[in-house]
Amino acid sequence: MERKKFIQQAGAGVIAAMLPIAAKAGTCFDDSDFGGEGAPDDEAYWKKIARKYYHLPGDYINLENGYYGLMAKPVEEAFLNHVKRANAEGPKFARKTFPALSADIRKQLAAFLQVSDEEILITRNATEALNIAIQGYPFKPGDEVLINQLDYFSMVESFRMLEKRGRIAVKTFDMPLLPADEDAIVDEYRKAISEKTRVILLTHVSNINGLIIPVARIAAMAKQKGIDCITDSAHALGQIPFSLPELGSDFVGMNLHKWIGNPLGAGVLYVRKERIREMSMLFGDVNSAEDSISKLGHFGTTPFPVIMTIPDSLAFHKQMDVEKISKRLHYLKSTWIQVLKDIPAVEIVSPADQTCAIASFRIRDKKSSDVADYLFREHQILTVGRALGTQGCVRVTPAVFTSGKEVQKFIEAVKKYVG
Repeated sequence: MERKKFIQQAGAGVIAAMLPIAAKAGTCFDDSDFGGEGAPDDEAYWKKIARKYYHLPGDYINLENGYYGLMAKPVEEAFLNHVKRANAEGPKFARKTFPALSADIRKQLAAFLQVSDEEILITRNATEALNIAIQGYPFKPGDEVLINQLDYFSMVESFRMLEKRGRIAVKTFDMPLLPADEDAIVDEYRKAISEKTRVILLTHVSNINGLIIPVARIAAMAKQKGIDCITDSAHALGQIPFSLPELGSDFVGMNLHKWIGNPLGAGVLYVRKERIREMSMLFGDVNSAEDSISKLGHFGTTPFPVIMTIPDSLAFHKQMDVEKISKRLHYLKSTWIQVLKDIPAVEIVSPADQTCAIASFRIRDKKSSDVADYLFREHQILTVGRALGTQGCVRVTPAVFTSGKEVQKFIEAVKKYVG
C-alpha cells in the first residue's frame, strides 16, 4: 500500500509538471474550459470541448471511434512541433538527445499508470505489446490457454499460431453476449477452467460488443489456481477508470492512440517486475540483463515524434478527466440502446450496464455489413461491421466530441432502415 501511495503521488506530480512543459511545446488549453461538473448530459459543456479542441468532420458523423482516437488540437500541435524538431536536428537528436528524453517519458508514463518504469515498454500498439507477452510466456508442453469469441482476433491468432507449432492447446468457450452481471462473467471463466489451464486471455473491453469484464476478480480467482492472465486493455486505457496495479494481472497490453488520443503508433506493455526474468525475447537481444524489461523491447528505430507526444496526450487526457469521459461515453451509448432495444427488428448484442462507449446491434435477417454500408451511404454515418457468429454485428462507438444530436440522427437512420 505504501508503494502504491507513493506511485500515485508521484503520478499526480508528474502530470502537474507536464502541463507547463506541454505548453512550451506548443500545446495550449485553458484550464477553465474543463472546470465545473461536466455532467454526461450537459450538451453545452461537451459542445464547447468538441468545437474548441477537436477537428470535427463536416461531411459525416463519426461513430467509429473504436478504430483509433483523434488527437485533440493541442496534442496535434505538439506532435507537429516534435516532428519539426526531430527532422531539424536529425541524427544528432536521435543519438544524443532522444535516449535521455525517451527514458524520462517512460518514467512519466509509468507514473501515470501507477507502476514502475522498470515494468513497462513503449510499443507501437497493443497488438505488438501482447504478442511480446504471448510469444515470450514460458509455456510448457501440455499447457492450455483459455479464450472466447469476444477476444480480439489478433491475440486469438497468436495463440492459434503457438498451438499449430505444438507449444500449447487452445480451449474456447462462448461468453454470453448479455451476461446478467459480473458474477455471471466470472462464473463463465470458472466453469471453463480445466486442470491444464495455464493462461487465460482477458479482453478487458471487447472490441466487438464492448463488454467490460471484471479483470481483477478473474485474475484473483485464476491466481488461486496457479493460472496467469494475459490482459488486453487496448480499449480500456482512457475509456474507463481502472488501476493497473489493482487489476492483478502480471501481463497487460494497452494502447495510447485509442482512448488516450496520442498520435498513431504508441502502445504499452506492462510486465510485473518479478516475472520479467522468465520471459523469452520476441526480438533478438543478447546484451540486456535477464531481469530487465528492455530485453523485450529491441525494436530498432522508433517513431521519435510519436513517443515525444505521449506527455502531451497524457496531460490533455488528465485535464479532460477519465471519470467525466467515461460517464459521457456511457450516456451517449445508453441513449441509442434504450430506444433501439424496443424495436422488434433490432437485436442489441451488448449489455447496457456492462459497456461504456462501445456497443453493437444487429438487424434481424440482414447482413451487418449491409447495414453499416447503408448507414454511411444514405446517412453519412460511419460505423463498422464486426465478426460475431454467423450474422456479425454493427459496432457503434461515439467519442467525447460526439453530440447528442448526432446520436439522434443515428437512431432515426436505423428506424428508417427497418421501416
